[in-house]
Order: sequence, then structure tokens, then C-alpha cells
Amino acid sequence: MADNERLSRGLLSQLLSWKGFKVSQARGEQIINEISVGSTPALGYYALISAASLIASLGLVANSAAVVIGAMLVSPLMTPIFGIALGMVRGDTPLLSQAFRAEFGGVFLAVAFGTVFGTLPVVQDVTSEMLARTYPTLLDLLVAVFAGLAGTLAVLDERISPVLPGVAISTAIVPPLSTCGLCIAMGSFAGAWGAFLLFAANFLAILLVSALAFIIAGLATSRGQITHKQLLRRLTFTGLGFALVAVVLTNTLATMLEQRQRSKIIEQVFAESLRSEPNTSLVLAMHKEIEGKMHVLAVVRTPKVFPPDRVGRMQEKIAKKVKTPVILVVRNALSKDISSTGTTSAVVNPTLDGRIFSEKVDPSVQRIQASEQILREMFSSRPQLLLLDVDLLHLAGDPVILATVQTPRPLLAHEVAEFEGAIQKRLKEPDLRLLVQCQVPVDVTSRGRILLSGAHFGQQDPRARRVAKLAKQALEASGVYYVTNLDAAWDQKRWQVRAEVFGPTVISPMQIMQAEQKVAAQMEQPVKLLAWSRAELVVTDRRSLPRDLFTREQQAEPERQAPAK
Repeated sequence: MADNERLSRGLLSQLLSWKGFKVSQARGEQIINEISVGSTPALGYYALISAASLIASLGLVANSAAVVIGAMLVSPLMTPIFGIALGMVRGDTPLLSQAFRAEFGGVFLAVAFGTVFGTLPVVQDVTSEMLARTYPTLLDLLVAVFAGLAGTLAVLDERISPVLPGVAISTAIVPPLSTCGLCIAMGSFAGAWGAFLLFAANFLAILLVSALAFIIAGLATSRGQITHKQLLRRLTFTGLGFALVAVVLTNTLATMLEQRQRSKIIEQVFAESLRSEPNTSLVLAMHKEIEGKMHVLAVVRTPKVFPPDRVGRMQEKIAKKVKTPVILVVRNALSKDISSTGTTSAVVNPTLDGRIFSEKVDPSVQRIQASEQILREMFSSRPQLLLLDVDLLHLAGDPVILATVQTPRPLLAHEVAEFEGAIQKRLKEPDLRLLVQCQVPVDVTSRGRILLSGAHFGQQDPRARRVAKLAKQALEASGVYYVTNLDAAWDQKRWQVRAEVFGPTVISPMQIMQAEQKVAAQMEQPVKLLAWSRAELVVTDRRSLPRDLFTREQQAEPERQAPAK
């Protein structure tokens, strides 16, 4: 203890004897007078604090940095801190008391007006300007130390006093207090504590640095000489408070650095996993440790949904690197990148030189993305074809583009060859093959399968129902064939009839012609009948019938067997 006291006294002796920043007696009296006037808790002072708090609250809610900076410039809260420091080192109780009342009266008003503003209906969402002031770190304390030093030097030397507005912006005393009030109004007390801690860090840093600067400048004496022991006693509480805040903020900084490291690990795992995926990128990743497990929510922009096993592999990689159990959920935001005709560039994550397109990408990515682009270009003139997905396979060691296409009929070989040739030419890969997976949809309304859209939609002609009935009777007259779906519509010249016919054999053209002539004679109008004939029947030990009719009977069987109510 004795050694520490001698060391402290030695440092104070050096500070008191340092002549580099000594001010003249006249300048010293002027500084004391200016600080005393600025630390007076007058009505105008409190009005300015209230205005600054309201301006800061508005800027925070509007997420406007410019408005928040304006509040920093208006706020007079820094001068009372200088008054407290000067009163401490000089032992000037009246100045100390006056500055305390001004400072903490202003603090109360700033928080109160922030709270009142937070109850207004204009406050809806939490903004980034608010969040930035609820999580202070040691870096904020260091900023306050250097800003406090600059501010004190500007007070001591009138030649550099123009930097005071910049100091006010650097320290940002009022915005944290307004944020504290807004958080209280919103019920976020943890955020309110973080914002107040930021103010406390700024307050203690400026107080300690300005007190030391006043000592060096020779302002640490009043009417009589002050002893080293008295000076140490006056600075003890400030130093302890500063050290306590530094410890808290150091812990916060360590936590923040750990979170950033984990965020970086998550981003790296996703970058490695998505490198060979076209049109896929990580949009956002949030994580929080709860009950010993790290919960991760990742939003990924992708053209297809991630399978669970892939999410599991990424989860294991993240857990291995952070050495903590991980629960990963990937939210898939489905998207497609479409560019103009002839483009071969791929979208990449923005680089430091600002590039967002590149032709130097993973070969697999380029094949998939370019193939999709080419097929979409060619399908633009074929509206009946809908491209659903494009993937890359390796069959027998060769790269194969797998295109899933929705089409009204299976594509023909020469059509696939045309698409394949276009892809080979654009990519300059003559060995690249194309495999088209055709998905033929079955469109059904309450009237049955759509064979002629005019028979299901629009104004229905009563005669069409009669034509359909007669055609069905004509086709089923032999007792061999079943008509499951039949549409009839007038095309300005004749009746067009489409029928889906099932039987043990394919219906013959002669039978179609006979049915056609029979219906035409009954309607006294020309009829053109086309039949989709299928030799497909469900055969039992008693009879045979089409699958649709068999399914319908099977569904109706439980209803017939149900007891009457």
C-alpha cells in the first residue's frame, strides 16, 4: 500500500509540475468563469436539454443519423461534466454542487422526454440508430476518452475551441439518454440499461480525462494549496467508477467479438456449401446461445428447397467449429436469376471492387445457370412449355443437364436435340448432354378431365350437352368400350368432340366414323370426333371396367355399407 501511495504521489507530482499545458492566471480565471456559467442549472439550460432530447428521439425513431447529430450539437450536457471535474480538483464545493444539479437534472429531463416521446404513436419499430446505442463496448469508452481529452484541450486553449462541436458529436451524450427513455417506454429494460451504460461510460471518461487535464493545466488549486492526498481522494471514486465501467464494457466487447467470430464461422460454412450451387446465396444469419445450445436461423436465397440431410451436414460443421451443440434452421427464399438473351455471366457475391457479375465461376454453376438461361430463352416462344428446374448430373462419367419441364405431351427426340445443341453451342461443350424429364399435367374440373377447354369454361351451349350425350351413347353402344371423359364444343363450322375411351382393344377408325355419322345425323350438323383410346381396364373375376369407374365404385362402397341414420 505504501509503495502504491508513493507511486500515485509521484505521478501527481509530475502532472502538477508539467508545464507543457500550463495556462496563465488570467486564462485560468476565464476558463473557470466560463465553466461555472455553463454549469448553471438555469431555465434556458433545461429548455435546451429538453429540445435536444426531443430532437434526438425523433432522429432515433426516424433512423436519421443527421437528426441525431443535430441533437448532439444542441445538447449542453458536456459543460457541467467539466464543471464537476473542475470542482473536484479545486475542492470548489459550490461549483461541484451546481454542476451536479445541472448535469443530473439534465440527465433526468433527457430520459423523461425520451420516455414521453416513446409513448407517442409515431414510435413503431426498433431502428438501427436505437440498437447502436443499446450495446456499448470498450471501444465506445476509448472514443469517449479521446473525445474528452480533445474537448478539455479545446476549453483550455481558445485557439482550438472550434473543435468543440466535433467533440460533442464524438461523445454523443444525449442520444444514449433519449434511447434509454425510448426503451423504457417500449418495455425494453435491458436495452435501457445498455443505453444508460453508454452514457455512464461517456460521463466517467470525460470526467476523469478532464480532471487530469485540469491538474496538468494548473487549475487544481483554489484559495489555498491542495495536497496530493486530497487530490487522490477526490479522484478515487471517479477512477473506481471508470475502472468498473471499463471491466463491464471489456466483457461486453469480448462477448461481441465472440459473436462476430461465430457469425463468421456460420458464413464460412454456408459459403463452402453453396459455392457449387447456382443462384444461391446466404441472405441473413442470426444466432443466439440458449441453454447451452446455439440456435441458428439462416435465410438462404435459393431456386430449390434444401433437403434435411444437407441442413444436417451444415449443422454438424458449424457445431464442430464453434464447439457447441447447434440447432440450425434454414429458411428457403425461393428465387431465380434471369438475364437477357445471350448472357453467360453469373451473379456472385459483391467483391471489394464492386463486381456482382462474373464469368469466372465454378464450372458446375456455369453449366446449370447457362443451361437454364438458354432453355428459358427457347421456351419464351413455346408458352406451352414450363421450365420447372435445372440440375447437373454425372452419368457414366459424363456431365448431363437434367431439365424438368411441364408440357402438355412428352417431348419428341428432335425437340430435345434442338435444345441440347443450343446448350452445347453456347457453352462450347459438344459432349454435354441434355436429359428432359417431362411432367404432363392432367387438368380436371368438376365436369371431368379437360379435353376441350371451350367445353368447361365460358358460356355453355345447351346443344353441346346433347352432342356429348349422343356421342357417349354412340361410342358405348357396342357394350365393349367405356367413355370416361368427353367434351363437345362448336368451332363455327362443326361440332368438335374429344373423348377418352377405354376398352379391351383400341377402338378402330371405322367405329369412330360410324359414331361420328350417327351423331351428325341426329344433330343435323357436321361432327368431328377424336378419341384417345386406351386398352387399359381393371379386370375382376366378374367384369372389366376403366380405372376411373373402378375407383369411383370403390369410393362409394363404404357409403353403401354405412348403416342408415
